[in-house]
Amino acid sequence: MIAAALLLILVAVALVRLGWGGRRGVAGAGWALGIAALLMLAARDGAWGLAIGTVTGIAAALAFVLHAGWTSPAKTRRAPREAPAILLPRRWHDLGRRVLVFVLVVPIAFCAAQWLAFAVQAVARRAGAGDADTMVMTLLLQPILWAVLMAWQMTRAGPARMVAPPAAAALLGTALWCAA
Repeated sequence: MIAAALLLILVAVALVRLGWGGRRGVAGAGWALGIAALLMLAARDGAWGLAIGTVTGIAAALAFVLHAGWTSPAKTRRAPREAPAILLPRRWHDLGRRVLVFVLVVPIAFCAAQWLAFAVQAVARRAGAGDADTMVMTLLLQPILWAVLMAWQMTRAGPARMVAPPAAAALLGTALWCAA
């Protein structure tokens, strides 16, 4: 029974590989067959059967990927070019814009994230959480909020639009602080 299910997993991976060429029905059949084989192994041998089936599928997929990598032709390399974004700006206006973006993304977003983390800490303390719990929550929450704010800001088109994320975080922090 185990050998038959493992053989089905190998066939399933082969079908998925054949489906790479654009035949989605073949790939779908491969996935369905693989799931069915894994369910058979899990029903028969529990987690051990599931682990053996998964490792077999991974090994077969790795063999297909290694074969494809070995037989594919090498790509031609283009001459490296320097990206214009890493060059220093030539005008003072452009330098000022970069400094403004840095100030908005690093210290201002940091302060807004810290303010919001402290506000959440105040709400948690008001709800009855202990000092140790609220301190750990704040220390965990602040870098996460800062990363979210920076990612949000860096997707904005210009410095004027980069003001909204830390402003929203600061306003939310103020509202939470007032509610606590």
